[in-house]
Amino acid sequence: MNHFLAQQSSIPVSSYSEPDILISHEYFKVFRQKSHFAPEEKLMFAVLADAIECFQKYLGVNGCRRRKLFLQAEAWIYSGDSSWPYSFENICEVLNINPKYLRLGLIQWRVTHESQENPRKNRRKTLRYQNTVKSNRVCI
Repeated sequence: MNHFLAQQSSIPVSSYSEPDILISHEYFKVFRQKSHFAPEEKLMFAVLADAIECFQKYLGVNGCRRRKLFLQAEAWIYSGDSSWPYSFENICEVLNINPKYLRLGLIQWRVTHESQENPRKNRRKTLRYQNTVKSNRVCI
């Protein structure tokens, strides 16, 4: 027991009150949480959220407009093109989201819902709560 106390007493008490080497700027750079998004990031998040909502909400629908929204969202999400600022790849990069991981999750979601007998009943609620207007238009 005396040996254990001797080891503890070898640490000088003054070392406990020494300032950290880490500069406060570096600390806050690493550990602070982003309090708000820049306007461009808000817009990018809205574009991404809308595409995912259209992809999930309009999967397997028959209406022309809704089917077109689904196909456009699907093409945008599956596109690997990063040549324009608001591509799926670039938006994911700015928002620190792994685009491959998000695509994989959407593919798995799609397979699950397409394999069910009645996928319309089991879909998740939309990101935005809107009233939808039903239309009896004929596709041209």
